[in-house]
Amino acid sequence: MPVLVDHEKTRDRIAELACGIVAREGLHALTMRRIATEAGTSRAIVSTYFRDMRDLVLATFQWTAAKQVTYIEAAESKGLGLEGCIEALLPLDEERLNDWRVTIAYLGYAVADEELAAIERQRIDGAVVRFEKLLMRERGITKPTASTTREAERIVSCLLGVALDYSFDPGAQAQPKMRKQMVDRVLGSSN
Repeated sequence: MPVLVDHEKTRDRIAELACGIVAREGLHALTMRRIATEAGTSRAIVSTYFRDMRDLVLATFQWTAAKQVTYIEAAESKGLGLEGCIEALLPLDEERLNDWRVTIAYLGYAVADEELAAIERQRIDGAVVRFEKLLMRERGITKPTASTTREAERIVSCLLGVALDYSFDPGAQAQPKMRKQMVDRVLGSSN
């Protein structure tokens, strides 16, 4: 009887392992051979799931991006509001710090690839729409305005900047006031 393999699950598992490599050692450490070793399989098997390194890098980023979406969706479902959704995405623990490290590595890779850059642009645009809806909900507005769009764009830009900043200073996570300081920076609060 043939062995049944869940191809999507295996592809996700390999992408997750690749995320760990990238988060710990950077994108330069990610090779087909290395991921095969991490997965306990052969390069040939990895190659059946990923056409090439570009495909593996894209899958790795998409896996991380999907996790980040689950963080914000969980915050939304708990009714945490704008601040809670921002906090859900910030690198305030090891897992989210690693996710941001993968995202940063991907951005460096995508800057020279139009297709990958377009994927990131769509992701940013999606985040703007999500944060605009949060702003509208908090303000009791039913239709987007130029002001809510600008504010959502500013929040996403600041979120990216703050996450980038703190991804290079992971020791800052341990500071008790850091969570509020990060959220305040994104929101532009001066408290």
